[in-house]
Amino acid sequence: MADSPSGKKKDTSPPDPLARDPQAGNHEPIQEEKHLAEDQLQRDQDSIEAIETIDKAEEQAEKKNELNRMKSYATTTSVTSAAGTGQVPVQKPWYKQPNPLRWGKIPPVPEERAVSPEYKAGFFSQLVFYWMGPLMTTGYKRPLQLTDVYKVNPKRSVEPLTEKMRASFERRVANGDKYPLVWAMHETFAWEFWLGGFCQLLATVLQVMAPFTLRYLIQFATDAYFATTQGMPEPNLGRGIGLVIAVTAMQVLSSFCINHFIYHGMVIGGMARASLISLIYEKSMVISGRAKAGGAELSDTPAAKAAEKQRKKEDKRGKKGPKGGQEAGVSGDGEGWGNGRVINLMSVDTYRVDQACGLFHMIWTAPLSCLITLAMLLVNLTYSALAGFALLVVGMPILTRAIKSLFRRRKGINKITDQRVSLTQEILQSVRFVKFFGWEGSFLKRLEEFRNREIKAIQVLLGIRNAIMAVSISLPIFASMLAFITYSLTNHNLAPAEIFSSLALFNGLRMPLNLLPMVIGQVTDAWQSISRIQEFMLAEEREEEATIDPEIKNAVEMHNASFTWERTPTQDTEGTIGGDVKGKQAKNAKIDGKQQKPEPSSGDSSESASTLVEEREPFKLQDISFEIGRNELVAVIGTVGSGKTSLLAALAGDMRKIAGEVVLGASRAFCPQYAWIQNTTVKENILFGKDMDKEWYTEVIKACALQPDLDMLPNHDLTEIGERGITISGGQKQRLNIARAIYFDADIVLMDDPLSAVDAHVGRHIFDNAICGLLKDKCRILATHQLWVLNRCDRIIWMEDGKIQAIDTFENLMDNSAGFQTLMETTAVEEKKDEDAAVAVVGETEPKKKKKGKALMQAEERAVASVPWSVYTSYIRASGSIFNFFVILGLLIISQGSNIVTSLWLSWWTADKFGFSMGAYIGVYAGLGAVQALLMFAFMISLSIFGTTASKIMLRDAITRVLRAPMGFFDTTPLGRITNRFSRDVDVMDNNLTDAMRMYFFSIGSIISVFILIIAYFYYFVIALVPLFILFLFATSYYRASAREVKRLESILRSNVFAKFGEGLSGVSSIRAYGLKNRFIVDLRQAIDDMDSAYFLTYSNQRWLSVRLDQIGNLLVFTTGILVVTSRFSVPPSIGGLVLSYILGIAGMIQFTVRQLAEVENGMNAVERLRYYGTELDEEAPLKTIDVRESWPEKGEIIFENVEMRYRPGLPLVLQGMNMHIQGGERIGIVGRTGAGKSSIMSTLFRLVELSGGHITIDGLDISTIGLHDLRSRLAIIPQDPTLFRGTVRSNLDPFGEHTDLELWSALRQAGIVSDDSAPSGAVLPDTSADAVVAKDPSRIHLDSVVEEDGLNFSLGQRQLMALARALVRGSQIIVCDEATSSVDMETDDKIQATIATGFRGKTLLCIAHRLRTIIGYDRICVMDKGRIAEMGPPIELWKMEGGIFRGMCDRSGIRMEDIRGATEEMGRRDAGNTTTEEGGPSSTSK
Repeated sequence: MADSPSGKKKDTSPPDPLARDPQAGNHEPIQEEKHLAEDQLQRDQDSIEAIETIDKAEEQAEKKNELNRMKSYATTTSVTSAAGTGQVPVQKPWYKQPNPLRWGKIPPVPEERAVSPEYKAGFFSQLVFYWMGPLMTTGYKRPLQLTDVYKVNPKRSVEPLTEKMRASFERRVANGDKYPLVWAMHETFAWEFWLGGFCQLLATVLQVMAPFTLRYLIQFATDAYFATTQGMPEPNLGRGIGLVIAVTAMQVLSSFCINHFIYHGMVIGGMARASLISLIYEKSMVISGRAKAGGAELSDTPAAKAAEKQRKKEDKRGKKGPKGGQEAGVSGDGEGWGNGRVINLMSVDTYRVDQACGLFHMIWTAPLSCLITLAMLLVNLTYSALAGFALLVVGMPILTRAIKSLFRRRKGINKITDQRVSLTQEILQSVRFVKFFGWEGSFLKRLEEFRNREIKAIQVLLGIRNAIMAVSISLPIFASMLAFITYSLTNHNLAPAEIFSSLALFNGLRMPLNLLPMVIGQVTDAWQSISRIQEFMLAEEREEEATIDPEIKNAVEMHNASFTWERTPTQDTEGTIGGDVKGKQAKNAKIDGKQQKPEPSSGDSSESASTLVEEREPFKLQDISFEIGRNELVAVIGTVGSGKTSLLAALAGDMRKIAGEVVLGASRAFCPQYAWIQNTTVKENILFGKDMDKEWYTEVIKACALQPDLDMLPNHDLTEIGERGITISGGQKQRLNIARAIYFDADIVLMDDPLSAVDAHVGRHIFDNAICGLLKDKCRILATHQLWVLNRCDRIIWMEDGKIQAIDTFENLMDNSAGFQTLMETTAVEEKKDEDAAVAVVGETEPKKKKKGKALMQAEERAVASVPWSVYTSYIRASGSIFNFFVILGLLIISQGSNIVTSLWLSWWTADKFGFSMGAYIGVYAGLGAVQALLMFAFMISLSIFGTTASKIMLRDAITRVLRAPMGFFDTTPLGRITNRFSRDVDVMDNNLTDAMRMYFFSIGSIISVFILIIAYFYYFVIALVPLFILFLFATSYYRASAREVKRLESILRSNVFAKFGEGLSGVSSIRAYGLKNRFIVDLRQAIDDMDSAYFLTYSNQRWLSVRLDQIGNLLVFTTGILVVTSRFSVPPSIGGLVLSYILGIAGMIQFTVRQLAEVENGMNAVERLRYYGTELDEEAPLKTIDVRESWPEKGEIIFENVEMRYRPGLPLVLQGMNMHIQGGERIGIVGRTGAGKSSIMSTLFRLVELSGGHITIDGLDISTIGLHDLRSRLAIIPQDPTLFRGTVRSNLDPFGEHTDLELWSALRQAGIVSDDSAPSGAVLPDTSADAVVAKDPSRIHLDSVVEEDGLNFSLGQRQLMALARALVRGSQIIVCDEATSSVDMETDDKIQATIATGFRGKTLLCIAHRLRTIIGYDRICVMDKGRIAEMGPPIELWKMEGGIFRGMCDRSGIRMEDIRGATEEMGRRDAGNTTTEEGGPSSTSK
């Protein structure tokens, strides 16, 4: 990695809880997309302003930590600190505080969390959610902290529920029930589930009866009105008032019922989700490798039987099961349960179940409500009601069909979105690389294409959806019209009582009818999700492959054992997610990228997969037999791909045993090649659930050479490590890994190449003190490439192609085996890597000082109060122009106006105000209805189009600006945060924001228009309205204060569950090898309970508000009713009826409006964050400034003058006054210890970081004066970590399509990726034959070979060669090579060196080297030390300087004078052999 400053001051910051880590490549898009699903929650991921409070927070967290056994700091610190932003406000005396709600003491922050008061609350308190009161008050007076959030109600805790559900599930599976999971869920939640159902049933009946009762109320007013006009005795006033009270009482009761129905539904959803997540996690710990890879199951597992039954059933029904069983041309369903899919289950599928539970009962109550309504309508309008009702009956199914088509389109859109997100992801992950090559333009173009397709599709989708919405909203209007017209045509007089009661009934149908399709959609989704989860729960579980027998004398015995990895699952050729899963699995199945991949398959995932897929046989171990004593040290050696890792994995229980037996005599600890680090403190990572034993702990730390590292970390061993250990270097990860294995104190320790990532001297230290020291009495099995350790091992197992070549002592092998001798000779010297071979990943970046640094990761900038107006204006501007707002407003006003006029016309018609003919009344009425529907559609569609356009423009600005941001921004911003904006926030803007706005505008419009209508006739209404309005404002501000914070805490806690889940999944093999399954499960459950505690509060919070707002609405109904009764003499009954029928509809709308307002604000929050990226980020220098001549740089002469450079203002200088003059065509090797500033030279050359002082000129041009694109596109780089982008080999070599196929082939050949004899067949021949060529030899790479994400289908060496080919294609005069050979074996290294020598002949070459051997033949060597040049000159001269740094390095690596001479001559020979021109010159200067 180029000198990324990210190592300087890590760890001081609490992890940004919502950031995912940069290396999360694999399931990250899935994660992101799912967080998308996460109900647009978490919109205010506000992070930490008060970084100062963190240290305190950590100490407190230490003291009061409930997770003492294994606390993940993600829970404690991030939450305490993220929530610790609002310091408690200062108390003002009451007379200075205008708001009476803020009088009284500000509640102190509690020390620890109390149990939810709901647990002990009485009936009344539960009925009106009074128990939420204290929390609401606190939230209003000061921002809520984590400790304010009640602990989850013990009845709703995840543990008892999961246990109950699991027991029920297992019982039902054993009985062979049909849908065991569904019934198990039902059994677990039955009581609360049916309580909600009963509430909804009661509410349904009441909601229909209230409008029906209106009939009698209006009749009363009519009688009174006519009595006064005709001078007859008036009816008794008491009767009217009684009816008003009856209607109000019904409303009140139904409001309570609805609120409890929703509350219980939502809470059951949350509990079901929690239990399912826990079950999925437990299952993922024990699922067999074969099920994971999608192989065929053994037919006798209960799972297979159940699946078989299910499949037969589905075949009968003729529908394809949820499995893609048929396509994968292999036994088994071929899809497998890769980590990606499991995370999908956990995030998406459980979320869907959660969603569906909320309104589940609507499925049967909505049709019921329609039937009761029909009955009442028949009473009111006799058979005329059937006409209107018929329209509804015909209309609904058609709408439901239309909605189904939306699902299909949405799927298509999701695919495009996935592609866009994963492309964005890839670009951001390798942004440094994109900058090195000056490729921003190409990628922006690709993104733009995806985005345009996406927006077009979204606009079409929204268009259809709006049409459906407009129709479904107008259906009740048209239905009532039809009914009334029929009624009047069948010679009835339109009596206000019947008409307006019916109008209210028809309006009442709107809600159930609108919700029904949605609920049906949710439930069908959930049903599929449940069957997926059930399929997973039934998957085969792994058997413990080894028998444990503490009695045997050896520690490990294997008798004729054979093992196999699982095949890679077949791949979904298009969607990114399929690709993801595959990559993940390839990683799991082949524990390490290079190990069991003898040949990368080229074809697996190409479009023409049918012809290309040659199933690669999974790697197997055959006939392994050996015995290892209880205190033996055994090394496992062999070439790359010989099965070393596999042997250890087999011992750790990760491979499937197909024959023979394995006996373990004791407990085991496993140290995998890829260190699995948890996101918690260093200490917790080492203890790994064991109790602290101070002396042993200190010894382990010393033995693993961790002391100096701990001293550098900001909080010593309490420093928290980022996700997947990203805040520490590769060497440190490995050492932690070893420390954990040693501390665990197991009797068998399996170590997979643990010394590969550490410096040579550290490796020696660990070998002496840890492996041969603390562990000397244990059985140690060590896979290794470090051959210097062999003579100290008791025995050596030599692997070849998955078989054991030989097992013997070092001496015997040296004496008897010629192969072993040659192996030792070729690598003897090499393997002593020189000191600076710290392949530390973060390597360069760690000249750490032991002072508390500034936090590295920037706290996310966060809008504290509500969204400022400027955001709204810039959003409107982005939609095209500021006038769009007025267009929309105008449309809204006209459509609402037409709505009211339609109803007024009805009332005038019933009163026969104008004396028109029947036909005229009917005509105008129908016309108004149609106009209203059209206006509504116009309003919706224009809103959608403006919204999506705005979203498109803002995303374009943001992404362009981000790609132009300086590297410092990427070093200090967690990748997940950026991707989150480009996926989550954009998704909110594309799909949710316009919807939320539409509903908000609509409901506000309707409410205001109804109020205007009422006031026009009953002006006393104002008197009631004002106090109620003030109450309404209070309730909402009260609610929003606490709702915002609870939501925020919930999203932080939720991301913690996600992190824990993902972490556990990726570490399954370690967790299993250590036998710590239960501890991790308990830990995850703790995290789920924490999440639920806040999650359930968000619901009770909403219900608290709803109950109160509904009462305000009901008071309005009461007021109107009383007004109609009291002014029964002056106002015509037709108007009274109209007003009453409307006010009933409004009551429920009020709380809806408040919720929509919150939605709109949350949506605007996304806009604000995207706008911040589009307008506020710093930019690099411009891409173009002056015109640069085409041919520049001709010679490639580079001059550094007094170059000074620091990574960010306020950090120390990394280069201090460096001077260097490089001739055109010279080869320069750059060496130096870790952190000496080697990679910084590169950053300055490419201007990734601008100089603090001095100049760099290339061929006479000062590079600071030219445009960045001109500069970067003329240099070539071979970076340390070879980055490949998803696509084809061609798109990776030449993304802009500037080169011919022949050039590309020649580069591939020169780089040694394809052999010389392979003609560019793929380029010339027509496709078919190219396919045929490939089919013959599937491992052949050609230009159209598919490259998976991160190039995972190529081995590391091949990726490095591709990077080399890329530089060759560039053909630039200056090549910078950054440790390009640090991760390949000797053979590949020689290949690369030869190519560099010949392919870049006569070019200026700067090579930053790890292995001295590779550069001792170069013209000059530059030794860096502490940001200055310590020594510079031809290698021979430097070697002669006794006591010089270079000489010291040579001595340690065993490089002699002859080696240097030989290398120099070899260089000269290569030049001479390959050249007829004078280019051989430069190398002779050093002889």
